Amino acid sequence: MNDLGYLRKQGDTYEFHYPAHGLIVRGNFAEWVLEAAAEIIAQTEKLSTDGQIEELKALAEFGEADEMEIDSAVYDAGARFEAVPQCTVSMGPMDYRWISPVGRRQGEDAEPVIARIHDMSRTRSDSFLKNVDGVDTTEIPE
Repeated sequence: MNDLGYLRKQGDTYEFHYPAHGLIVRGNFAEWVLEAAAEIIAQTEKLSTDGQIEELKALAEFGEADEMEIDSAVYDAGARFEAVPQCTVSMGPMDYRWISPVGRRQGEDAEPVIARIHDMSRTRSDSFLKNVDGVDTTEIPE
């Protein structure tokens, strides 16, 4: 595994370093720094990808690239930048699904920031939250 960036606390502020772009983001809170870094990295990568597509188009005009390369690059860009970002988040032993705010349902059906991947209420014999025979379920006196 290769580290691409890192977050560190420097005095009272946080710093995120992303050497591939020479990027350093500083702020008072880790979440601010990471949000800023994510937006800047996404925008930089999008501009770079758009530039590569334009370069392929120019090369195709001179016969140095073919339409298949352009189509492939356009498809890859769409798969990366058009899709709503989604990730798996692990916190302790549990795994969760995260969806970018732009793709979350709003209103009464609003989705949480993260949702458990494993539905613990699914049991083989529909036994979730059912009383077990022989177990006293009366309240314990205080």
